[in-house]
Amino acid sequence: MKSPDAKHRLYYGWILVIAFSLVMAAAYGANFAFGVFLQPISDWFSWDRATTSGPLAMALWVSGLLAVGMGILTDRLGPRFVVLLGAVAGVGGYVIISRTSQLWHLYAGFVITAVNTSSVWTPLVSTTARWFTRRRVLAIGIVTGGIGIGQMFMPPLANFLIQRLNWQTAYVAIAVIIGVVSLPAVIICRRSPPENPEPATDTGKTQTKSIPIHRDMSLAESIRTSPFWLLFFINVAQASMLFMAGMHIAAHAVDNGIGASAAAFTLTFMGGANIAAKLFAGGIAERRGSTFTLLLFIGSEAVSLVILAFAGGYWMFILAAALLGLGIGGATPPLASLVAEFFGLRSVGTITGLTGIGWAGGCSLGTVIGDVIFDATGSYVIAFLVGVGLAVAAGVMAASLRHPGKPAKKTTLQ
Repeated sequence: MKSPDAKHRLYYGWILVIAFSLVMAAAYGANFAFGVFLQPISDWFSWDRATTSGPLAMALWVSGLLAVGMGILTDRLGPRFVVLLGAVAGVGGYVIISRTSQLWHLYAGFVITAVNTSSVWTPLVSTTARWFTRRRVLAIGIVTGGIGIGQMFMPPLANFLIQRLNWQTAYVAIAVIIGVVSLPAVIICRRSPPENPEPATDTGKTQTKSIPIHRDMSLAESIRTSPFWLLFFINVAQASMLFMAGMHIAAHAVDNGIGASAAAFTLTFMGGANIAAKLFAGGIAERRGSTFTLLLFIGSEAVSLVILAFAGGYWMFILAAALLGLGIGGATPPLASLVAEFFGLRSVGTITGLTGIGWAGGCSLGTVIGDVIFDATGSYVIAFLVGVGLAVAAGVMAASLRHPGKPAKKTTLQ
């Protein structure tokens, strides 16, 4: 029998969720801040935008390839070593970027930061999935909500430092932030919960809900199913759309006469909506399921890109950024949770890493294609319309998702 104190003690999984969220904020905030670095670096070296964004595009692709290895390491060794490795790479990589004097320096620095990015998403999401069952989407939503926190604070901070000092100093500050935020997570990381994870409710009262429990699938079994490949290509479409639009909202606003500080502020709205959506997504998924939740928020993405393509006044940029943040924020937790729901926890880190290749490839494609279209047309409008098509494609694939296996048994979830 549990003591009264045990019933009200904070579940350790939620402590991990908070720490993991901050690590996400630092790593992904640094990526999204590139939007405010793009023009200053281009002007500093007299490079076109496609050339300047090339190193980040390569880093995003490398990050996806490394994510598989990070997933394997997480499944075998736990997240602590992986997060520590990523923190060291993040600090070193951004310091190298701050010392750039030639294009290859920029490539070297960003490729090193790819270790940081790959050590964040796969280990933290898959570890969170191990600690939660009934509230898995909510927990993953809070962890990945760190991305929204990063979007809210990192671009304005970077822009402030660029305006007051220079872009080199701003990147040194990002390196320091990554180091300081990652250290506590490294210290408290634990791979798995006790045998009976996640309390039934926050109050300790028992709730019963009859749910199907599917057997865990091996990696080999998983990649032979259509849901695996649908999830993979949904990741490609989502990431391509996000980085084609999200990475270029600030630059597009500046090109349309919006001041640099005001343009960077649109990303703050995007980040705020991202955080809010992740909290809503958990409740919706508990009631309507992860697939329905994914479809709902993909719709928000498509609407945002239509508005963004034809945005004129500043308020339209704010609205588009908020809707895009809402869509991405709400779609990400159920998309990540579906890996554990469909394939179980046996190889969740490795499978998450494999689907992450699709995400990273999409990030890389979206970043480059957006700037290639800009260099060819002088505008991002066509890129945003292509993003609408990608959102529609993701929605069609999401609607086609079906569970790959039959339930092994029925159980009462405590």
